[in-house]
Amino acid sequence: MRIRVVMVDDEVLVLDSLQRILAKESDIEVVAAVSTGLDAAQSVRDHRPDVVLMDLLLKGEMDGVEATRRIRNMLHPPGVLAVTSFDTDVYMRGALNAGATGFLLKTDATDSLATAIRMTHAGDPMISPQLTSRLISTYIAPSTDPLCEAARQKVTALSDREIQVAQMVGAGHTYGEISERLFISASTVKSTVGRAMSKVGADSGAQLAVVVAQARLDLLGDATT
Repeated sequence: MRIRVVMVDDEVLVLDSLQRILAKESDIEVVAAVSTGLDAAQSVRDHRPDVVLMDLLLKGEMDGVEATRRIRNMLHPPGVLAVTSFDTDVYMRGALNAGATGFLLKTDATDSLATAIRMTHAGDPMISPQLTSRLISTYIAPSTDPLCEAARQKVTALSDREIQVAQMVGAGHTYGEISERLFISASTVKSTVGRAMSKVGADSGAQLAVVVAQARLDLLGDATT
């Protein structure tokens, strides 16, 4: 079964480039390519894709963050992969809060786009390693900040392994890489992330990683709970 994809970007050249990258992937089908947030929402209704590739800096009355929020609030929504650039920290944060599953740098698309789509379809977090520290850092607060204390309260419910896996997700590692490093199966990694998400009230693995990072466990004498 092919993964159905809607692409959203207001640059025709970018859409053409992404389409060429995906043309050789037998398990991925681009069902629509649009340039505005409004068209993105309508295309999701019309085509029922599995994954939406979302540029965050869309022109017009609806940017990529708002388009992501509306799409993720639909009944049985597709996964949303934000395809972005380095200068969109605020937009990345907004997209994460809106429910984006992952973030891919446009410059990484040639090598990683197909893999990122497959991960998004599977519900696995995908964050370009170069973006990870920037995204996480926008959420980090001083240890005296109420946000940090609230995050620490949430992570007290997590096991040592759940914290470890969440930190590795936050470091940009894929489930496959985590499974190899911890000598556990990828399905165990995924179930571990799922349990941890439920405990802290996160909607995605990326949000889970942010909560654990906010807790500033590195500043505690014992970084486990």
